[in-house]
Amino acid sequence: MGFLKTKIFFIIALLGVFLLLYQANLPNINGEENQELAPDFALKNLKGHTVRLADFTGKVVLLNFWATWCPPCRIEIPHLKELYAKYQDKGLEVRGVSLDHAGEGVVKTFVEKNQINYPILLGNDNIVMDYGGILGIPTSFLVDRQGKIRQKLFGLQSKEVFEQAIIGLLGH
Repeated sequence: MGFLKTKIFFIIALLGVFLLLYQANLPNINGEENQELAPDFALKNLKGHTVRLADFTGKVVLLNFWATWCPPCRIEIPHLKELYAKYQDKGLEVRGVSLDHAGEGVVKTFVEKNQINYPILLGNDNIVMDYGGILGIPTSFLVDRQGKIRQKLFGLQSKEVFEQAIIGLLGH
């Protein structure tokens, strides 16, 4: 049994190294250097309405890919709630993109229970691929007022990391 545990640990470690190397080879999308337009999308929200990224032209958008079963995602949610409440009137839009496969009902129940104040969209394979193939969650994209991806954040982020990036894009 010890050999099996060692083998599994080795495989997990190898996958972790692969993921880090993959992320290290992604283009730098921080600051002015990036000119990549964020892919537009058409996703349903929890009220059944279609939402497009183009609806937010002129706003700073934080797209957070997450799922109800993801512990790091659950840790980020209170930060996103606070930041949305604080900066919404200054031009920030936060949208959670749920990658739950368990269905809309599970997401609705989770949103109500956790009193999430920002709109949640129901993600699909198309948006995952359009945004470069989301390899892990949470993953967040910060999109500037011109619709350009300015930052991609992999994994759990602190409130301070989000806030610093948001303030920079809002111009405050």
